[in-house]
Amino acid sequence: MEKSRSKTIVQSGYIFIAINFLLAVFNIIVGLLSNSIAIISDAIHSLTDSVSGLIIIVCEKLASHHKLSNHRAKIERISTIIIAIVIIAVGLHIIIESIEKIFVPEEVEYSIPTIIVLVASIATKYLLAAYLKSTGTKVNSKVLIASSAETMNDTWISIAVLLSAVIYLIFHIDIEAYISIIIAIVIIKIGLEFIFPHISRHHHHHLEKNREHNLDHKSCKN
Repeated sequence: MEKSRSKTIVQSGYIFIAINFLLAVFNIIVGLLSNSIAIISDAIHSLTDSVSGLIIIVCEKLASHHKLSNHRAKIERISTIIIAIVIIAVGLHIIIESIEKIFVPEEVEYSIPTIIVLVASIATKYLLAAYLKSTGTKVNSKVLIASSAETMNDTWISIAVLLSAVIYLIFHIDIEAYISIIIAIVIIKIGLEFIFPHISRHHHHHLEKNREHNLDHKSCKN
């Protein structure tokens, strides 16, 4: 059972690396042709995700080793934190690049082919994120679930670029940097929640308590 779980996680890591590498090559070409910082950054993020794929494989190989099997939980926790740090770094990178673009704007050249490429990229990333989350939940792997969140972040980045491209083509207004900053803040928050899970739990617990309080208050009124 444990060997089957380990094999599934490692296999997911290889799939993660392969798809992100292909996406990176694809987006670099499109980004250079369209002169879009966001698309080129997206390509860099895909390459970064490939590194996360390596983290998944290496950590799982270590955790499944007979001498380290007793430390599996600790190894998985460390690898989840590493991926979370990568997520936060990506968010900060986007904010810095976006601020630079606001103060030193560069002309972009969006086109219909660019839109098609972005849609294809979004679909691919979404399916990969869904696969990682489904597999991670099935084998109870927090590392795969964290990688799923990282991939979903990239999906949202691509959606932001797509939205910016559509608005630019229709209204000739470039809002790419502003949308990217908003998404980057959300990405950083997700990364922090993986490192400090109690933040997320406390937030949800607080919301749940408020909801229960409101329900009790309504019941008393009735």
